[in-house]
Amino acid sequence: MIDSHLPRFSQALQALILAVAFLLQVDIVVPLLGVIMGVAALGGPRWNVFAYVYKGLPIPRGEPEAAAPPRFAQSLGTVFLGIATVGLYTLRAESTAWW
Repeated sequence: MIDSHLPRFSQALQALILAVAFLLQVDIVVPLLGVIMGVAALGGPRWNVFAYVYKGLPIPRGEPEAAAPPRFAQSLGTVFLGIATVGLYTLRAESTAWW
């Protein structure tokens, strides 16, 4: 069981981190977030780095909910961030016909 606000907090924080990394062109953030999400998906709430950040903040807590749906979403996010990492490091603007 996890707090119902934790998945939304985690998604918002990841989106913010990815947006800032995109604006600052910090490529290493994409695979790092993929690893963080993969570890959280495999290890559960105890291994979720964003859960520790969430617990440390003074925000209202939600109702308990099952951990399986957010873990599945983290698994999908890990796969997509893995694909994005491969594309990010292999398809540069200089090597494609798009530009």
